[in-house]
Amino acid sequence: MSRERLFLTKAAFFLLGPLAFAQTTVHGTVVDSQGNLPNALVYIENSGQKVTSDTDGSFVLNNVYDGSYKLVVEYKGYDSVYIPFTVTDKKEVNLGLIKFGAKFKENNLQEVVVTSVYKASQARAITMKKNSNTITEVLSADAIGKLPDRNAADAVQRMQGVSIERDMGEGRFVAVRGTPIQWTASTLNGNRMPSASGDNANRGVQMDIFPSELIQNVRLSKALTPDLDGDAIGGNVDFITKTSPNKETLAISMASGYVNMSKSPTYNTSIVYGNKVTDKLKFITSAVIWERSTAIDQMRNIYNYGLKDKTASYSINQLQLRDYLANRRTLGFNLGLDYEIDSRNKLYAKGLYSQYKDGQSVRETYFNFDSKNVLLQARHADYLTDLYSMQLGGNHQVGQRMQVDWSLSKARSEFKFNSPDNLDPYERGYPMVNFIQSMTYGNLSADGRKYMAMDAPDGIGDTGRYTLPYNQQVISADKLRLNQIILSQNRNSETDLRGQVDIKYKVTNNFELKFGTKYNNKNKIVNSSLLVWMPKSSLGIPGAPVTYLNQLERENFPYKGGCMNPLGNPYNAVIIDQITNGQIDQMYSPVTQNSLGLMQVSSKESNSNITSSYKGTENVWATYLMGTWKISDQIQVLGGFRNEYNDVTFWGKKVVSDKNNKTEDIKDTKTYNVVLPMVNMKWNISSDRILRLAYTRSFARPDFNDLNPGTIVNDITNTITQGNTQLDPTLSNNFDLMFENYFGKLDLITAGVFYKNITNLIYKDQSVVDLAGRTYTFTAPKNLEGAKLFGFEFGISKRFENLPGFLKNIGFEGNYTYISSKMNMPIYENGQQTGTMTTTIPNQAKHIFNTILFYETSKLMVRLAGNYKGNYVSEIRAAAGADHYQYFDKNFTVDLSTSYSLTKKVRLFIELNNIFNEPNRYYMGTKDRLENISYSGIRGQLGFNFNF
Repeated sequence: MSRERLFLTKAAFFLLGPLAFAQTTVHGTVVDSQGNLPNALVYIENSGQKVTSDTDGSFVLNNVYDGSYKLVVEYKGYDSVYIPFTVTDKKEVNLGLIKFGAKFKENNLQEVVVTSVYKASQARAITMKKNSNTITEVLSADAIGKLPDRNAADAVQRMQGVSIERDMGEGRFVAVRGTPIQWTASTLNGNRMPSASGDNANRGVQMDIFPSELIQNVRLSKALTPDLDGDAIGGNVDFITKTSPNKETLAISMASGYVNMSKSPTYNTSIVYGNKVTDKLKFITSAVIWERSTAIDQMRNIYNYGLKDKTASYSINQLQLRDYLANRRTLGFNLGLDYEIDSRNKLYAKGLYSQYKDGQSVRETYFNFDSKNVLLQARHADYLTDLYSMQLGGNHQVGQRMQVDWSLSKARSEFKFNSPDNLDPYERGYPMVNFIQSMTYGNLSADGRKYMAMDAPDGIGDTGRYTLPYNQQVISADKLRLNQIILSQNRNSETDLRGQVDIKYKVTNNFELKFGTKYNNKNKIVNSSLLVWMPKSSLGIPGAPVTYLNQLERENFPYKGGCMNPLGNPYNAVIIDQITNGQIDQMYSPVTQNSLGLMQVSSKESNSNITSSYKGTENVWATYLMGTWKISDQIQVLGGFRNEYNDVTFWGKKVVSDKNNKTEDIKDTKTYNVVLPMVNMKWNISSDRILRLAYTRSFARPDFNDLNPGTIVNDITNTITQGNTQLDPTLSNNFDLMFENYFGKLDLITAGVFYKNITNLIYKDQSVVDLAGRTYTFTAPKNLEGAKLFGFEFGISKRFENLPGFLKNIGFEGNYTYISSKMNMPIYENGQQTGTMTTTIPNQAKHIFNTILFYETSKLMVRLAGNYKGNYVSEIRAAAGADHYQYFDKNFTVDLSTSYSLTKKVRLFIELNNIFNEPNRYYMGTKDRLENISYSGIRGQLGFNFNF
């Protein structure tokens, strides 16, 4: 026999030999009274083959020979289920629904009846964590429902090592282990979500557009495996939407509440319905609407940190007072279909739509100390964000050893400013009108500048918790002259098309291979422009009319009773009535513009606008190979590698000559390849003690604005952003060690350490520039050589059920994460680098902890939750030096929720957020040098849930 024939014979025996014996499959679905149970441990007694149930509770055991067996199903907190069955004549065995009873293990002497839905949800989370192959945190839908968390970001902040960034008191962005938000991959059913937003800035997904009611569970992977996308240095947060039930399910929730900062009510309604249409087809659908008005009061100092004079660099150029009032609406719809062709072949379809409308009314007062004037600006707009996702896929058992999974998906996110209504929809934007009045100021230093007293050369300046303007003239509507009318137009979208195939092959009962490929085509389109009109009188045209604020329609201000109330309303003396939103909208009528003598000075064809728009494509081809080897009953190793090839192309424009407005098209491309080896080891020291080790390599792609070859000027935020298509991706070698101890019924202690060695770190350097008499913050991205990040984390979940009396109903959950990072930043002097200095990674908090104290009986549940995030560097200003860096101050928010079950199907609840009105506070260099402080107030809800 030739060597070729011998090889083919051995290969055929290896692949097909098992089919020659009498063997088949055993399948079923694991459930409890609350629904499907994911990650249940399923195995045949005295057999080496063990599997875990899928997200819908289903499982398949292959290669089962003819004979009589006993199936064992384990789930944390429940007594194990034992089911005898027999295989004859290779006929597959369908065990149907395997339902855990309503009794939890107490000890060997007695059992205790389940009296709380939360226990079941906690059992899900702990079981999914314990049976995972990697370092994982899990949050279930039922647990989310017991906390006052209305969007996805608010929900995941309770997980170990997770922190969030807020907007008007609501969670917006998610960060893991203190890393920047763009280093965390937020995925929907395994795929990254597109990230269109108002600032077009980064790949971090705005999670406030995604209602928590659409979530089945959340899985945070802190150590990646090769079958996950590799662009996740911090971790991968996967939001899994609700799956189809095995019986008719109906749940309705309605609530109303109040926000004290906006003095307005809130409304929230959600409905979930699912059913099994036939033995093969089942579905789930859900819908939610959340209406609320929210508000913030903000005070901000703009420092002259760009000045060369060291003393003057601490002076205050501008004091900003800002009053936000926002009418927000979140809509969400979810549909899932599951079709079982037969026990070995399944098809599924998933669809999701979410819309987030943020109708903002903002009134601002700018005290310009250097230019000696005061500027009032009024603006309003609807921020409109749409997100949809569609996915079609299948799971197929091929023979006894192979499984093929595939999926095709499309996801799109679109953002736009959508005001005023009297303009064509494609001409709308963010309208703003400002007025100016000359002003002299007191309490200035001898050099004529405004300081904090601690920084002033002669000690004259402001002290205390806030800055006062000390204006020497009264701000008056008959002296505030119309200065500018601005329309900021921004429409941007991001579309992803994906295809994926994954193949698993069971080589032996102890070794499984998995390999696959994934293609992702991403299209990013940004259309941005800033249109400006000015009075002809301000341009020196004789005979042109001059318009003052008192000639226009105004309304009472401040909104809803005060500005900076938590500070004692220190600015009441400098606040006057403001222009109405209706009057703002009229300013964009040609008739009004003619009567006011306005002339357009910046159009879409202006140089600064031409360079603000761009488009880009990103094609990613990924392949991976991984193996899972069960060395013994105690030790398992999962290892392999992932390769991602990236092809990026961006199109933009640049200005060649300012004199004749000449521009030229830019096309910039970059290709790069990343190889990502990964190894995860799981050591079951005992049945309830696990030690996990991991080495993984991951990366972070540059943000989209960082890749724009043009320059973006934003007069709303007074920023100029310049991109660089040739940025290299950030790479990280990650090392993790985690110990898990499961004890009692649902008790858990975890402790671990992690280390990240990072190269090609991207940071955004800031400086201050003056352009046409206006001060801008100039930001440009750069690659650094590297950084290091080290941390440890500790978590505990404990119910005190052995205590006497009412104390047995008390429980505690807590987790703490410590992170320390170091990177070398360049030091500049007169535009030239003179050395380096050591600092932390931007947006990396050193201390993060979450605590939940709860009291729970068969009917009553009370939960007090605290979330702490320590201070961190939020903006690096390398040219100015470390004492001018912007820091986010420590923040501790406390939420309260309580519920009472009237019947088994009806529950009343009360939810309160930020009950101590914790502000967001920023400072420059030292905590006494306040840069920004904002208050969002307290909000609450009262409502009920029906579950049928």
